[in-house]
Amino acid sequence: MLVTIENISLVILSSILHSLWNILTQTSKNSQFFSGLKGVWIILMGLVALNWIGFSIWNQELLFWAILSGVIHGVYILCLSRAYNTQDISYVYPIARSAPVFVPVFAWLLLGEKLIPQTFIAIITIISAIYILHFDGHLIRGFKNLWQAIQHHDLRWAFYTLIMVVSYSLVDKKGMDLFLLQLPNTPFQNGIAFFFLEATIGFTICNLYLFSNHSKTEILALWKNDWLRALVGAFATLGSYGLICVVLQFESVSAVVALRQVSVLMVVYWGCWKLREPFGRERLLAGGLIIIGVLLIGR
Repeated sequence: MLVTIENISLVILSSILHSLWNILTQTSKNSQFFSGLKGVWIILMGLVALNWIGFSIWNQELLFWAILSGVIHGVYILCLSRAYNTQDISYVYPIARSAPVFVPVFAWLLLGEKLIPQTFIAIITIISAIYILHFDGHLIRGFKNLWQAIQHHDLRWAFYTLIMVVSYSLVDKKGMDLFLLQLPNTPFQNGIAFFFLEATIGFTICNLYLFSNHSKTEILALWKNDWLRALVGAFATLGSYGLICVVLQFESVSAVVALRQVSVLMVVYWGCWKLREPFGRERLLAGGLIIIGVLLIGR
């Protein structure tokens, strides 16, 4: 099954917003503290939105999947932070970003999702582009170095992160399928409601961890200075993953997870523009491959 042009457009818009909050996080003085503040804004927005939407839309099964998603998202953020604190990003990043490789397998096993050859080729093309970006075009050497790192370094937190990404992707797909069955006429409301409930739980877990492991004074000092940037980041996160929850109601999770990788290219290109670096052959090749992948996956 190919993805509609409308839903590809929503995923690309989601990727733009994903890039925005990533850039805001990366340029903050402390990305963990900034993420915590962004989470506070999302929790406040979520409380208002969920109260306005009402709780009649939730049944026991939907609540189960949304709560499970929230717990997994919270653990994911903690695992990613731990991975970056214990190992070099050059080892962590390609492992954590490998979800599009594994999601189709588990989506087939657990959700009965099937991919046509064209979609499968598109996913492989997009994944290849991401690895080309990360390894600066030297794929064989990059994978060789990564394999050696796996053998000689403690990369368990990077693999835990990967497991969490695959897990929440499958759980969110299951939850959104149930939402569409129950409320087929309100896909945007479904996506926003699911996002706010899982995000409220996830960011509550993250902030509890944050305040139990870092200085309260340091956290609040950054929050005082970055409240507006974090608010922008919160709206960008809402748009980013809220739209993904909308699209998951209609498209395969394997295709959606692969398409989301467009945001990686956007952040890399933004970095080139900021540092006034040439895009180079590898980055242009990766951009071309992602465009080809998007065209292949669309209908």
